[in-house]
Amino acid sequence: MPEISQAAAELIEQFVGCMLYGIYLVTFGIAERRLLTTDSGRWRRRSEIRWVMLVVSILLFVNATVDISVATITLLDAFVFYTGPGGDAHIFSHGSGWQTMTKTFCVPFQSLLGDSVLIYRCYWLWNKSWAVIALPLLIWFTNVALAMRIMDVLSQMSTGAVLSTGIAPWFEAFWSVTISINIITTSLIVFRIWMLERQNKKFRAQFALTTSPTHSHPLSLAMRNIIESGMIYTFASILQLAFHSVQNNMLYIVSALEMHSVGITFNLIIIRGAQISHQAQNTEVTLSLPVQFAENQTTGTTQSISRRAEGDESGVFVFTQIEKDSPGVTTVSV
Repeated sequence: MPEISQAAAELIEQFVGCMLYGIYLVTFGIAERRLLTTDSGRWRRRSEIRWVMLVVSILLFVNATVDISVATITLLDAFVFYTGPGGDAHIFSHGSGWQTMTKTFCVPFQSLLGDSVLIYRCYWLWNKSWAVIALPLLIWFTNVALAMRIMDVLSQMSTGAVLSTGIAPWFEAFWSVTISINIITTSLIVFRIWMLERQNKKFRAQFALTTSPTHSHPLSLAMRNIIESGMIYTFASILQLAFHSVQNNMLYIVSALEMHSVGITFNLIIIRGAQISHQAQNTEVTLSLPVQFAENQTTGTTQSISRRAEGDESGVFVFTQIEKDSPGVTTVSV
């Protein structure tokens, strides 16, 4: 694999980072609108705001902005302001310098935030089961410890930056664990949605319900949304691991992809999830079929049978419900 100089890699990283940051800003604005306003354009009340998603989105934005700002300052120091011995190499290879420390902190922190959201979505979708997320959560805490170790080792280095052989094994361990978390949690989420979709198919078949052939079922769309976003994030992590393993300066460029892919995929899940939820609310099938109703033994009232597959607070996972509109007529909202 051809080797490029660190200075060239840093310049290309900034170029790639700026392009991806622009894409991220666009998706961030749309996602924040989804989180803070309703479909009608009304600002959500405090009780309606999904605070976990909102706080995480803001943290991702602040971290990505700090990273690209520090990268710009570093380039200015290396090529404009610094005139001492060693030239730009002195700035780029100063391991314990505040610029290197900050940039090195930002990328793992962004990854840890992204992984925590995946685990949270998995926890919510599996009916808040701690048993399901026990392994991913344990691995995540291991990754937190690895990130702290990386920062500790880097703070003791005067030269060598992130390509030093003394710190490379810790980076390799960190990205290996990140990939594991991503694969495990994404698989659990997709498996859960697949189970719900299979149950819904049996349910619709039981009542001879059909949806429009021109529209995919919302749960299928949600599953595809999660898979596509997970693939982007996992691919970036694999590239990080590969270039750290071969000690190639291309890892600086890949770090820009890793940094912004987390925020972009997070925003896309919110945006597309809101669209799926909106489609689900507008998809109705009305038919005349006898439906069994359960009588409440305590009150003697009649209640409709409903099936619900709850999702996370981002609106990605929707539900199916059956309600009786009039005698002999059932409306199914997907």
